[in-house]
Amino acid sequence: MPLGAHLPTSKGFLAALEHAQSLRCDCLQLFSKSPRQWNASPLDEAKVEAFREAWSTAGFSSLVIHDSYLINLAAPDPIVLEKSINAMIDEVLRAELLGADFLVTHCGAFITKGEEASGVKRLADSLGQVLRATPNVRVKIALENTCGQGTCLGGPFEHIAQVLETLSTPRLAVCFDTCHAFAFGHELSTPAGVENTLQHFSETIGLQNLAVIHLNDSKGEAGGHLDRHEHIGQGKIGRAGLTHFVNHPALQSLPFILETPEVETMIETNLNAVRELRGEKKKSET
Repeated sequence: MPLGAHLPTSKGFLAALEHAQSLRCDCLQLFSKSPRQWNASPLDEAKVEAFREAWSTAGFSSLVIHDSYLINLAAPDPIVLEKSINAMIDEVLRAELLGADFLVTHCGAFITKGEEASGVKRLADSLGQVLRATPNVRVKIALENTCGQGTCLGGPFEHIAQVLETLSTPRLAVCFDTCHAFAFGHELSTPAGVENTLQHFSETIGLQNLAVIHLNDSKGEAGGHLDRHEHIGQGKIGRAGLTHFVNHPALQSLPFILETPEVETMIETNLNAVRELRGEKKKSET
């Protein structure tokens, strides 16, 4: 099972890769620019080349880029929607330059009460525009499930399934976030709950479309719609559910990316917690 984390890029992409190597990661997630800004300077060609060269020899399984939090591909406001589509096109091109395998994006929010179906349609239409504007790229866009807070799409698996069915393209995939799924109400705290949730996912979205796992415990209760990640084994999902999840045979080839809190000080602790759930020995014991 490839295991990695979302790591900061404040010291550059290459430094983030070196940090991931020091943590014994097998995969990596990054932002290609600030997630809280619409625009960013173009990527530095020399830095991109240095990163890609180092990546090619690192032996990692997957590079994942996460897009900006500002993007809302389901926005009813035409100005916000246009900005979101343009920003998403830029995100795809940046991810492609970095050599990423997947670009994770949230499903957006429909904003206006009672307009859920219209929001799903706008999301599909917007993604279609992004795909048409970025032909001949390798990176896949992975739609991430959400807690379903407010008018956010992506809590019900059916939202994502409808988008995939509408566009029917190999350039789209899915990212499954354990905290988000649990907070929406998909039970993951017990082995039986994990099995039922994955069965539901398989019947709606299809496990063949699953490309990335965001592995996080949850500060909030099941169905509480609280998007607050917790350290592995210390939240409401807990050790029993997460142990079954990380050892599930249907998921073993997928990159597992941690997005746990206090990444600067706690990421190694969380990675080791996952390794313990997997039954792996600590480095000092091998």
